[in-house]
Amino acid sequence: MAAVSAPPSSGDAPPAPGARPSGSGRSGSGRSGSGRRPPRRGNRLLALVRKPVTAIALLGVAVVVGVVQGQPPPAARDSGRSVPAERSYTASVGTLLTVVDGDVIRFDTFTKQGTPVRLPRGVSALRAWSQHDRTVVLGRIGNGRTVAYVITGRTAVYLGAAEVAVPSADRTAVWVVSHGVAIRIPLAGGTHRRVPLPPHSRLVADTPSGLIVSTGTVPDPPLAPGRVATPTPTPTVTATTPAPTGSVPASAGGTPTATSTITPVATPTTPPYTTASPVPSTGPDGVPLTTLVVGMTGRVRYLAGAEALAAVGDIVLLRDDERRLGIISPRPGVREPRLLPSLAAIQVIGPGTLDADGGEFAVLGRTNDYSWLMVGSTAATTNGEINVVALDGGAPVPGAAAPAFTASGRVLTVRPDGRIVYYAPGEPDGFTIGDELPPVIDVAQA
Repeated sequence: MAAVSAPPSSGDAPPAPGARPSGSGRSGSGRSGSGRRPPRRGNRLLALVRKPVTAIALLGVAVVVGVVQGQPPPAARDSGRSVPAERSYTASVGTLLTVVDGDVIRFDTFTKQGTPVRLPRGVSALRAWSQHDRTVVLGRIGNGRTVAYVITGRTAVYLGAAEVAVPSADRTAVWVVSHGVAIRIPLAGGTHRRVPLPPHSRLVADTPSGLIVSTGTVPDPPLAPGRVATPTPTPTVTATTPAPTGSVPASAGGTPTATSTITPVATPTTPPYTTASPVPSTGPDGVPLTTLVVGMTGRVRYLAGAEALAAVGDIVLLRDDERRLGIISPRPGVREPRLLPSLAAIQVIGPGTLDADGGEFAVLGRTNDYSWLMVGSTAATTNGEINVVALDGGAPVPGAAAPAFTASGRVLTVRPDGRIVYYAPGEPDGFTIGDELPPVIDVAQA
């Protein structure tokens, strides 16, 4: 027989329907039977919290506790949306053009096979990209100079000495800079155009409004006291690394997480490279930090007091003297750049690039000795619209290649250890691809 619980005491029993609680008469509403009001400690606490001095003190305690536990204080700026890039992406993204230890390798992400691009004898590749079914290569020769070539099949056409090289706005030509003069060289042959550039300036991009050039630069800050930079790896081919021309099983590198493919189309981004060190904007020999527009006649027009990182069409991506990103149009009449949201923990170091229509940007950043890829909309108004992709593998590499957008709007970049990172803007995860390759120093869509 089940045990029967004891009946509740009269103190716990609910009042009968319609009955008044004890002491609820008109002369003693809310009082006990003895006529005294019972203590109401909860109300006293609420009254204490409502006092401004107490509320401020409690907020200060909460902030201190949050900071001790690693959380930023309420007034701290956001640091963007963090994106890991650890898993291998083995679905096909078309063919990539990579630079590996001075060679240019066309890497098929479906077959996992690499095919070398034949370079002129004595040329060590530094950067490479595709234009109109041709491969444009910037390389270094034995005397230390840098030169540019256009390669079609087994034929290499010498473009000349080049401190800087960028595609033309219509992508039918290449601009090379040597000794302060920009030269436009049509890919299909034709008349060259020469445009003198301002002293101490460097060519960033070609736009319908003119050539975008910058003077001065903002030196990257030193590491914080007590921090030691992670050693920078040197891209070398080891005996244990499979040769890029060899065949690798399609299952190598992990399990694919997507089945979509990207049609190999010439990437519409600007991958400039320069061997000339920018003159800092500070110090006794500093030059003003400016972005200028140079017309085809050599006429110079001031655009902004900031450094241009990239330009496409009607959009110029800037970095000011406080390392904030901004956007401005190169057209006449525009006065001030529009600043993009700043991230508290990440310093914009560049280089950077824009997608085909200037709607998205991709820029390298750092936090002390850690590297990041910042990707976001050029119309961003909040920190949450900027994705921050982790680039593991060491400290930021001086002279790193700019990220590159694919024709479908994905981003390719190289980690400090030479592995390729692939990211679709807005997605919660990035990936590594081409893990079968030796360390890479530059990548673009072929």
